[in-house]
Amino acid sequence: MSQQTSPNAGGPSTASGAFDSTSKLVALLIGIAAIVVGILAGIFNPFLSHAASTQGAQIDTLFSLLLGISATIFTIVQGFLLYAIIRFARQPDDESDGPPMRGNARLEFFWTAIPALIVVFIAIFSYRVLADIERPTAGDLTVEVTARQYAWEFYYPDQDIKTTELHIPLGRQARLKMRSADMVHAFWVPEFRIKKDVMPDRVTDAFITGAAVGAYPIVCAELCGAGHAIMRSQVVVQGDAEFKNWLAGQVGAKTRGATAATDPAAYGRQLFNQLGCNACHALTDAQAVGALGPKLDGMASRAATTVSGQSAEEYVKTAIVKPNEFIVKGYQPVMPQDYGQRMSAAEIEAVVTYLLLQK
Repeated sequence: MSQQTSPNAGGPSTASGAFDSTSKLVALLIGIAAIVVGILAGIFNPFLSHAASTQGAQIDTLFSLLLGISATIFTIVQGFLLYAIIRFARQPDDESDGPPMRGNARLEFFWTAIPALIVVFIAIFSYRVLADIERPTAGDLTVEVTARQYAWEFYYPDQDIKTTELHIPLGRQARLKMRSADMVHAFWVPEFRIKKDVMPDRVTDAFITGAAVGAYPIVCAELCGAGHAIMRSQVVVQGDAEFKNWLAGQVGAKTRGATAATDPAAYGRQLFNQLGCNACHALTDAQAVGALGPKLDGMASRAATTVSGQSAEEYVKTAIVKPNEFIVKGYQPVMPQDYGQRMSAAEIEAVVTYLLLQK
């Protein structure tokens, strides 16, 4: 690999021996092994589960290519290193200096040019993948995503409905227009390979196309406070007919909510889940299992006696619109302060009525 200017009498070989028939054979075997290892690493990628979105499949292809190239380079470097250690190691009785060496211009050219070409190839391939997975289409389903401590809210502008779960039809691209109501969050669906920062000062776009029916967890991947670990939801990929039925059900639920006077408890339960209260509080009737805030079962029996001189209705309403005035012992003041602005008077009244029915 380089030439020596004088022989090393005490060494096991001279520099010319670095290119003898044995070294050439070893180099050939290392090259073959590196190619095989790279192909196997790229095809049988052990680090990824099956991607559940078309964008995820493209990202997996890129990742597998990078893994294959990395495995090939790693095998070549470590193979030649191990061979050099074994063959050219200093002998126990050799106390002489090593021979003076000088560089090999041709070798230096190749080990500079080849990595440069690999980096350029990876850059072009990565750009093409990024352009493909972030290309809007005419038939996109638009969903506006709002992140707040510590819940996700999804708004479908075409149907004028809000939910705490993201539903998308199988095979149709959804365009998520994401914004935070308070601080920096991160929208991450591991099975979709999509992770985007969600910030209060700008709208972040993400594109997802479900490739397999099922429910996949949505995780906040940016530390956003004490409730960060429970800031979760799910994206549900449905067949076209099931998705249309779900939309119709949500529109019907909204219509029923408009006539809240006929069943304020049902409307209150709907709002409790829709507004993300279920993310932090446990409540059996609403099938909520949150643990960041106090459990709300038995609220009716506690509310009237918690604050002296205050009625149950006043206590629950104040706890919603001014949550930091009453901090239950053992819990942190992490409840959002803007429910008084986000909720109408009728919605607040419905939630208060619902909670006071929890015996």
